[in-house]
Amino acid sequence: MRDLQRRLQMAMGAARMAIWDSLLVNGKAAEGTVYWSPEGTALLGLPPRELTQPFSAFLDFVHPDDRADLLGNMQQAIDQCRDYQLEYRVIWPDGTVHWLTAKAQAFCGQDNVAERTLGIIWDTSERKLQELHTAEQKELAEVTLGSIGDGVMTTDAQGMTRYLNRVAEQLTGWSLELARGLPIEKTLKLVDEAQEATPLEHVATKCLRQKQSIGMSNGTQLVTRDGRRIAVEDSAAPIWSSGGEMLGAVVVFRDVSHERRLSQQLSWYASHDTLTGLMNRREFENQIAAALHTAKHEGHLHALLYIDLDQFKIVNDTCGHSAGDVLLQLLAKMLQLEMRDSDILARLGGDELGVLLPHCPPNQAILIADQLRQSIKNFRFVWDSHSFEIGASIGVAEVNHDSKTMTELLMAADQACYLAKEQGRNRVHFYRESDLMLAQRQGEMQWVSRLNEAFEQQNFRLFAMPIVKLHEPQQVHDEVLIRIQSGKGDLILPGAFIPAAERYDLMVAIDRWVIRAVCHHVKEVRGSRPAAAGDPVQLALYSINLSGMSLNDEGLHDYIIAQFDEYEIAPEQICFEITETAAIANLPKAQLFMTGLKKLGCRFSLDDFGSGLSSFAYLKALPVDYLKIDGVFIRDITSNAINCALVKAINEVGHVMGMLTVAEYVEDGATLSLVRDLGVDYAQGYAVGHLRPLTAASA
Repeated sequence: MRDLQRRLQMAMGAARMAIWDSLLVNGKAAEGTVYWSPEGTALLGLPPRELTQPFSAFLDFVHPDDRADLLGNMQQAIDQCRDYQLEYRVIWPDGTVHWLTAKAQAFCGQDNVAERTLGIIWDTSERKLQELHTAEQKELAEVTLGSIGDGVMTTDAQGMTRYLNRVAEQLTGWSLELARGLPIEKTLKLVDEAQEATPLEHVATKCLRQKQSIGMSNGTQLVTRDGRRIAVEDSAAPIWSSGGEMLGAVVVFRDVSHERRLSQQLSWYASHDTLTGLMNRREFENQIAAALHTAKHEGHLHALLYIDLDQFKIVNDTCGHSAGDVLLQLLAKMLQLEMRDSDILARLGGDELGVLLPHCPPNQAILIADQLRQSIKNFRFVWDSHSFEIGASIGVAEVNHDSKTMTELLMAADQACYLAKEQGRNRVHFYRESDLMLAQRQGEMQWVSRLNEAFEQQNFRLFAMPIVKLHEPQQVHDEVLIRIQSGKGDLILPGAFIPAAERYDLMVAIDRWVIRAVCHHVKEVRGSRPAAAGDPVQLALYSINLSGMSLNDEGLHDYIIAQFDEYEIAPEQICFEITETAAIANLPKAQLFMTGLKKLGCRFSLDDFGSGLSSFAYLKALPVDYLKIDGVFIRDITSNAINCALVKAINEVGHVMGMLTVAEYVEDGATLSLVRDLGVDYAQGYAVGHLRPLTAASA
């Protein structure tokens, strides 16, 4: 018997268990006593020894929050003479808390009243603490998942739904109770918004199949439980056990409806005209380039139409731009109805439209163009009490294997349109190679007579564009620009007549006319505004553009001095602007010309600086006061880091060489702020001043 008892004690010790033995009084645990083996007292934090204590003394070791439950559950089992198991906390003498688990049986006498309980008791603190830690981590994870803005769902290894966080429930329309155990393809139904008919492998299924993370996808839509569609981005990652077994997958997804809608809008605005809804010039050029590619590599034949509305300006002048906008919108809708589904209509400019006719031979293209012309002619536009008949001149260019570039195709169609207008308007002209040179020659010859007429009838007009100092007050500084006033009162820009003037040696005469006219203006201003006694006269500075041909005019130097003498001009009031390319092309003469006039006090500005390939190399050879940075670098300086760096470099080099810098084409506040921050000295453009007639009253 003793041997058996010894073996039992060894087994209990190995299991870290003790005997739980209590004697009851009248079937009441609270009035009884508890017997502890040496191993049992150790569970109470006492030295190992045999101990018999009143049950009330034992309860003093029990955590106050657990005493009532322990006594109640134990007494209930005793009253029923059955087995019971208890789990409770005890507080050791050193203040630490431990968890104990007791498993015992109540023994009843003949009167069915329990006399004692006997069982085992052991310390479960480590397991209980681990359970509490696990529960805390789980609760923390669920709170975290519930508070983030993304939807989170998990599956088991077979792809069945196990968990949804709050956002996932809101987005999918499925509650955790309804979704648990269902296939993830059902609770998180995903489709490709671009190819809905093509089955989409679910991101979770793909993750489970490949046993690796699946990155964020684009173009995915979530079909909710009630059938709504939400644009989402989704990704998935496998869930691994500590032993390397894949337990399932976690899917993260978020609502990107707003971002995707905004992206689509930006994409639409980037390729469409906001007024008419038609394709814009940039996207139209892309379509032409694509058509040209198929023509060259696949032998396809296409046609390009360039449409100019003949009477559009009359509508704007008579009824205002709002009427012109409505007219364009109506014409756009009407023309779209007239064309094939495959045809592409675009707005290229104010009153200019383009049409790309895919897979269309020249004869058919001419017929379609004439049908469009006739439809426009038959269209009646009514605004208030006014009725307008609109005409159209249409140029047609063939897109075939021999076509060169997209730019040349557009030029060809534009040139054909120009010839249609020259031949009487409201007609269609098909482009041929001989048209371009012929039209250029004819146009230039016409300009020769118009320029001579401008000299004879004094049709030249001068305008002033301010050049404004950015960092401190300055004298008035204007660039003088020339225009021609037509018989109808329109102002003709230099780009229309300068090429003809250069080709037929009229530029020197135009430059001399401008020099004399500016000198006359300076004297007129001086005479109209006498300075008060004792007040200094603030002299304005005028920049006059000189052509490369004038630099080769040996008599120009003496002519300028003669004008200064005749009109009593202070040379310090005159600055001559010479383009970089003109100066470099005539470098020896430019140096001689500039040096002579600078001795008198004239100043010089190098225009369009940066456009040449060797700008900095030639800069040291020219006695320049102002460096005008080419507008091509200024226009998009706020969005083009390279241009910004170039402007900064030009400005710094100019300052090192003692020159003042001028930024051209400063058209908005953002550009103005940036060039000022870069340290540029002057700005010119609509952000600092507008073009005005050069008169004594406006000076």
